[in-house]
Amino acid sequence: MKKIGIIFIFIFLTGLFSGLFFSTNLSPENNDTLSALLLTDFYDPSGNFSHAFFSSVTANLTLVLLMLPALLGKIFCPLPPMLLWYKSFAIGFCCGLVYINASSGAVLISLVKLFPQNLFFIPGFLLLAAILFCISLSGGLRSNLPAVSVAPGRRYAFGHHRSRSHRSNKKSRPSEIRKGLLYALIAAVLLILTGSLTEAVFHLIALSPS
Repeated sequence: MKKIGIIFIFIFLTGLFSGLFFSTNLSPENNDTLSALLLTDFYDPSGNFSHAFFSSVTANLTLVLLMLPALLGKIFCPLPPMLLWYKSFAIGFCCGLVYINASSGAVLISLVKLFPQNLFFIPGFLLLAAILFCISLSGGLRSNLPAVSVAPGRRYAFGHHRSRSHRSNKKSRPSEIRKGLLYALIAAVLLILTGSLTEAVFHLIALSPS
């Protein structure tokens, strides 16, 4: 998991900087159009708390649902890293548009509209993508999760030479791992929901009279 975590952090940073780079290379016309749409959405007075919250939940849980087929088997293992890259690209792209086109208030917009919710979205999506990728590489939920290859010709505690402790824990270990993965998945989804709640709260703060 540590190695996979490092890889997924690298994927996230790659997407983030790709989004920033792409936003700086738009044509002036596209830049003006997209930035106007983004900034208008930031300060849309018609959006109340419930609208902002459910819009955020819908957008982010859609990505979660698109990752879930990875639970079915190895064939879907590319989904979590691809969707994590997409999420990080979107964050970087939005940040780039804000800093290019709202230079006078870019820091304030970032503190109110970009930074708070991403304190929860980023670890939530990183955790979710890494766990789903691990499950997918192991063959999906129906597979024997502990039997993960760590080196050519080797497997964790599933070779012919197993100690008594390994034999005694053969039945308990898969269930414990499944339980731990389930708890981690729940924690990831809760982080994402907390990010949506934070986004809705700061949307109201941005609309409140100064």
